[in-house]
Amino acid sequence: MESRKRVSSYLRLSSWKYLHLRFDVHSGTRTQYFSLKMLLCHLLSY
Repeated sequence: MESRKRVSSYLRLSSWKYLHLRFDVHSGTRTQYFSLKMLLCHLLSY
């Protein structure tokens, strides 16, 4: 029972890490694009 618990927690951690990594990469490119858009809007508003 104890080992099963450990395995499930390990799986959860690894899946969370994987999702976080994927989201990091995805949000990284999106953040660059978003900041560029914000910069353009800022320049246009002046």
